[in-house]
Amino acid sequence: MASLTLRIPDLLEKQLEAESRERGISKSDVVREALERDLKVQGWRKLREQFRPHLERRGVFTEADVLKHLGEEL
Repeated sequence: MASLTLRIPDLLEKQLEAESRERGISKSDVVREALERDLKVQGWRKLREQFRPHLERRGVFTEADVLKHLGEEL
């Protein structure tokens, strides 16, 4: 596993420490989970933007529209 060093503001470090203590996991685990979650969200945003024109032509504008169409196909 790779290692990364970064600087964070004091307030963020205090929040990270509190989250780590509350969940009983290391600060590294908290940061790793947050980074993984953020990268997944960014990936979905990019994918959504890529397919937006195609979806809009089919009347799909919201997540509710997607779920509606998925329900019809299932």
